[in-house]
Amino acid sequence: MADYNQAIKINPNHANAYNNRGNAKSDLGDKEAAIADYNQAIKINPNYAEAYYNRGNARDLEDQQAAIVDYNQAIKINPNYAVAYYNRGFAYIILGDKQAAITDFQEAAKLYQQQGDNTWYRKALDRISELQQH
Repeated sequence: MADYNQAIKINPNHANAYNNRGNAKSDLGDKEAAIADYNQAIKINPNYAEAYYNRGNARDLEDQQAAIVDYNQAIKINPNYAVAYYNRGFAYIILGDKQAAITDFQEAAKLYQQQGDNTWYRKALDRISELQQH
């Protein structure tokens, strides 16, 4: 955390430092402070897909609609962002939209397969199978 604070002090327009400090704060459970750092990273670089994705992940369960908006933006910036589709699928499950979740897990599986990530490809297929069985 101290290193990120120092990087930001040296360069207040260092979007990566804000994003990474946000991740550290999120890992420590301070989601509000993490979101504030992601907001700053996005303000500095509005095309920072990872910051949108991370902000979506930091949202509380009650705020899944906002998480979906963040995942949508991350995907718009980077259409090959497999994990953004994967996590958006979970947000749709929480909101009760099973078909949207299946669609996102299918897209994530396709992208993981294209990217050679067989572990996450199988995980996405497992999610699809679970949803189709229920």
